[in-house]
Amino acid sequence: MVSFYKAEKKTAAPKALEVSCHSLDIQGRGVCKTTDKIYFVDNLLPSEQARVIPALSQAVAGSAASKDKTAVATVTKYLTTSSERLTPTCPLQERCGGCPLAHIPPQMAFTAKIQGVAKILTKAVLQGMVSAKESKVSQAVGMSKLGKQSTIKQALAQKQAAEKNAAQQQAIKAMASEAAAVVATPHFALQAADSGYRRACRLAVRSDHHKMVLGFREGASQDLVPVTSCEVLTPRLNALLTPLKTLLNQMEGKRSLGHIELLDSDGAVGVLLRLTQKLSAADEATLLAFGKEQHCVLSVLEPFKQLDDTEVVRERLIYDEGNTAAEAATAAASAEASSNADLNLSSALYVMSQQCRIYCSPSSFVQVNAAINARMVEAVVNEVQPHAGQKVLDLFSGLGNFALPLAKSGSTVVGIDIVSDMVRRANYNAMVNGIDAEQAKFFVADLEAPFESQLWAKDHYDVVVMDPGRMGAKRAVQYMAKLQPEKIIMISCNPLAAARDCSQLLAAHYKISSWSAFDMFPRTRHVEIMLVFTR
Repeated sequence: MVSFYKAEKKTAAPKALEVSCHSLDIQGRGVCKTTDKIYFVDNLLPSEQARVIPALSQAVAGSAASKDKTAVATVTKYLTTSSERLTPTCPLQERCGGCPLAHIPPQMAFTAKIQGVAKILTKAVLQGMVSAKESKVSQAVGMSKLGKQSTIKQALAQKQAAEKNAAQQQAIKAMASEAAAVVATPHFALQAADSGYRRACRLAVRSDHHKMVLGFREGASQDLVPVTSCEVLTPRLNALLTPLKTLLNQMEGKRSLGHIELLDSDGAVGVLLRLTQKLSAADEATLLAFGKEQHCVLSVLEPFKQLDDTEVVRERLIYDEGNTAAEAATAAASAEASSNADLNLSSALYVMSQQCRIYCSPSSFVQVNAAINARMVEAVVNEVQPHAGQKVLDLFSGLGNFALPLAKSGSTVVGIDIVSDMVRRANYNAMVNGIDAEQAKFFVADLEAPFESQLWAKDHYDVVVMDPGRMGAKRAVQYMAKLQPEKIIMISCNPLAAARDCSQLLAAHYKISSWSAFDMFPRTRHVEIMLVFTR
């Protein structure tokens, strides 16, 4: 067999070019327009000029422009810099990937996020309006069979089709203007402090020459950046970092450590250690001593063999100051034992959501920014206007962040979540907050799998509140479009997923009555939004 040599096709290295930044996109990247492309450049501010190197074959995901007209680029040299540029005070800024927008003034970064959300929502509203219109108006182009018509009649029909097409294009332009007007300005935009705000975090661990290192992952990498303090963590979490490092190096099973999660609750601080092997008796004693010394609630996630020999991962409490959540709640309810209540509550793990005390574990999901979450719950309650006789469905309900305050204020609430432990805790929290079982019920369901036959899903609801993860809620939105509640309130940390889901509701003849933005994650590329839909 004869084989022929074929030279490999060489890819030309991208050439450096000089660009001027005129704005920021939703992710805080500098937007630079040239004659043939739009470049998105990290660490570049409006009015700054720089020499950049374009990335190879990297179109910008989610960009309004076609993929061959957008690209990302990296700064190689600054030609001019803005007087508004901040110098990050964190010594780890160059390596740690936690605060990519630390060089941008907080108000400028938040404004860019708001403007980016408005653009994304404008496209979604337009798409929804067009879909709704198409269900009422027949397409003008591609007319079906003309039959055996005369040449004159065919010409007349084609002329009418062209006129209809022109009218449709004009209608779409009008709808585009209307769509932009609908979402041009948020109902409100809430900003908070950009340091000391983060009450929950996950820390990575690794062994380095038999010493355990504790820190965060480097940006766009799995490398670990050792951390002894972090500007965005709360003071109580920062105070634990050095003692934690000492603890890890005292453990005989240190190589079985996966990661560590911290939670600065409104009571105690929670610590969770993820293990790949069962905790030894010696290490359990070490952790117990640490919990007592640091006055924290400490648990482990470890492998556990069930009776049928199948292995699962379970969370096991190691230390909690000797007070269970039930004991703390009982003490809190006793007016005669107020001093004892204060003692117990300070050692219990819980977060407040309006007037509700929500008990949790170190592994529980809570919103990382307590101040912003409080305002977000307030905004949801104000939109729902809870009252007796009103039925509310809370999808992706978690521990009951929204559901419990709504039920406490008079609504009858059904909460749904995929995590059985969260559902169990939500039902427990309803009880300890004095909410009747008929007033608030929580059920387990996977909202991305068939759930529509479950009893709760067959009921009617006046209002639906939903707070899905970053992937959005495609199936749940389809269900709501058929359910047709009077009002839908969607919380999202991913505007692109929210826009996709939003289009489905708009096509089902809902409209966006308002939207709001919350700077839940200052110094990062993320933003939390709330959309309110009405019929």
